[in-house]
Amino acid sequence: MRKLAAVLALLAVNCSTIVHQTSQKIPVTSDPPGALVTVACGEVDNDPKAVTPTVVRVHRKPNFCEISLTKEGYERTAVTLGKTMSALYLGNVLIGGIIGLIVDGVNGAMWNRTPGKVDVQLKPATPAN
Repeated sequence: MRKLAAVLALLAVNCSTIVHQTSQKIPVTSDPPGALVTVACGEVDNDPKAVTPTVVRVHRKPNFCEISLTKEGYERTAVTLGKTMSALYLGNVLIGGIIGLIVDGVNGAMWNRTPGKVDVQLKPATPAN
Protein backbone atom coordinates (compact mmCIF):
# COMPACT_ATOMS: atom_id res chain seq x y z
CA MET A 1 0.00 0.00 0.00
CA ARG A 2 2.87 2.40 0.80
CA LYS A 3 4.50 1.69 -2.55
CA LEU A 4 1.26 2.46 -4.35
CA ALA A 5 0.95 5.74 -2.42
CA ALA A 6 4.53 6.66 -3.33
CA VAL A 7 3.90 5.96 -7.02
CA LEU A 8 0.71 8.00 -6.98
CA ALA A 9 2.51 10.85 -5.26
CA LEU A 10 5.19 10.83 -7.96
CA LEU A 11 2.54 10.94 -10.65
CA ALA A 12 0.83 13.91 -9.01
CA VAL A 13 3.94 16.08 -8.79
CA ASN A 14 5.82 18.02 -11.38
CA CYS A 15 9.44 17.48 -12.38
CA SER A 16 10.67 21.05 -12.83
CA THR A 17 8.99 22.41 -9.72
CA ILE A 18 10.61 19.76 -7.54
CA VAL A 19 14.04 19.61 -9.16
CA HIS A 20 14.87 23.26 -9.74
CA GLN A 21 12.04 25.26 -8.13
CA THR A 22 10.33 28.36 -9.49
CA SER A 23 13.36 30.64 -9.04
CA GLN A 24 16.93 30.47 -10.27
CA LYS A 25 20.22 31.70 -8.82
CA ILE A 26 22.28 33.86 -11.17
CA PRO A 27 25.92 34.73 -10.33
CA VAL A 28 26.67 38.40 -11.11
CA THR A 29 30.20 39.79 -11.47
CA SER A 30 31.62 43.02 -12.83
CA ASP A 31 34.95 44.52 -13.76
CA PRO A 32 35.63 46.55 -11.72
CA PRO A 33 33.88 44.83 -8.81
CA GLY A 34 31.72 46.69 -6.31
CA ALA A 35 28.81 47.63 -8.61
CA LEU A 36 25.36 47.92 -7.06
CA VAL A 37 23.06 45.19 -8.40
CA THR A 38 19.33 45.80 -8.95
CA VAL A 39 16.93 43.08 -10.07
CA ALA A 40 13.58 43.65 -11.77
CA CYS A 41 11.99 40.23 -12.19
CA GLY A 42 8.66 39.33 -10.66
CA GLU A 43 8.33 39.35 -6.91
CA VAL A 44 11.48 37.52 -5.80
CA ASP A 45 13.18 39.27 -2.89
CA ASN A 46 16.81 40.23 -3.40
CA ASP A 47 19.19 42.12 -1.17
CA PRO A 48 18.75 45.79 -2.15
CA LYS A 49 22.38 46.39 -1.17
CA ALA A 50 23.92 43.58 -3.20
CA VAL A 51 27.23 44.46 -4.84
CA THR A 52 29.32 42.48 -7.26
CA PRO A 53 30.42 39.77 -7.02
CA THR A 54 27.12 38.34 -5.77
CA VAL A 55 24.43 35.80 -6.54
CA VAL A 56 20.85 36.97 -7.11
CA ARG A 57 17.67 34.94 -7.25
CA VAL A 58 15.25 35.56 -10.12
CA HIS A 59 11.83 34.12 -10.77
CA ARG A 60 11.57 31.86 -13.81
CA LYS A 61 8.07 32.89 -14.93
CA PRO A 62 7.89 36.66 -15.69
CA ASN A 63 8.32 37.66 -19.31
CA PHE A 64 10.52 40.64 -18.38
CA CYS A 65 13.55 40.11 -16.16
CA GLU A 66 16.48 42.51 -15.92
CA ILE A 67 19.64 42.78 -13.84
CA SER A 68 21.21 46.24 -13.76
CA LEU A 69 24.58 47.32 -12.42
CA THR A 70 25.56 50.83 -11.36
CA LYS A 71 28.81 52.19 -10.01
CA GLU A 72 29.90 55.77 -9.51
CA GLY A 73 32.05 56.92 -12.41
CA TYR A 74 30.68 54.22 -14.75
CA GLU A 75 27.71 53.92 -17.11
CA ARG A 76 24.67 51.96 -15.91
CA THR A 77 24.61 48.54 -17.54
CA ALA A 78 21.51 46.38 -17.83
CA VAL A 79 21.28 42.74 -18.84
CA THR A 80 17.89 41.41 -19.90
CA LEU A 81 17.43 37.76 -19.07
CA GLY A 82 15.65 35.54 -21.54
CA LYS A 83 14.04 32.21 -20.85
CA THR A 84 14.25 28.83 -22.51
CA MET A 85 12.24 25.71 -21.84
CA SER A 86 13.86 23.40 -19.32
CA ALA A 87 14.50 19.82 -20.37
CA LEU A 88 13.14 18.84 -16.96
CA TYR A 89 9.72 20.04 -18.07
CA LEU A 90 9.62 17.24 -20.64
CA GLY A 91 10.22 14.76 -17.79
CA ASN A 92 6.57 15.32 -16.92
CA VAL A 93 5.66 13.25 -19.94
CA LEU A 94 7.27 10.25 -18.23
CA ILE A 95 6.81 11.02 -14.53
CA GLY A 96 4.54 13.95 -13.73
CA GLY A 97 1.90 13.41 -16.36
CA ILE A 98 -0.59 16.07 -17.39
CA ILE A 99 -0.72 17.48 -13.86
CA GLY A 100 3.02 18.11 -13.91
CA LEU A 101 2.82 19.75 -17.34
CA ILE A 102 0.08 22.09 -16.13
CA VAL A 103 1.61 22.99 -12.77
CA ASP A 104 5.10 23.62 -14.17
CA GLY A 105 3.54 25.81 -16.87
CA VAL A 106 1.46 27.83 -14.42
CA ASN A 107 4.17 28.42 -11.80
CA GLY A 108 7.00 29.05 -14.28
CA ALA A 109 9.20 26.12 -13.27
CA MET A 110 9.25 24.99 -16.91
CA TRP A 111 11.73 27.80 -17.76
CA ASN A 112 15.46 28.38 -17.36
CA ARG A 113 16.74 31.96 -17.31
CA THR A 114 19.49 32.80 -19.82
CA PRO A 115 22.22 33.70 -19.52
CA GLY A 116 22.79 31.62 -16.40
CA LYS A 117 25.63 33.95 -15.36
CA VAL A 118 26.08 37.72 -15.76
CA ASP A 119 29.63 39.06 -16.15
CA VAL A 120 29.80 42.76 -17.09
CA GLN A 121 32.72 44.95 -18.13
CA LEU A 122 31.66 48.39 -16.85
CA LYS A 123 32.34 51.35 -19.15
CA PRO A 124 33.68 54.60 -17.67
CA ALA A 125 31.10 57.40 -17.72
CA THR A 126 31.58 60.12 -20.30
CA PRO A 127 32.24 63.50 -18.65
CA ALA A 128 29.37 65.99 -19.17
CA ASN A 129 30.20 69.11 -21.19
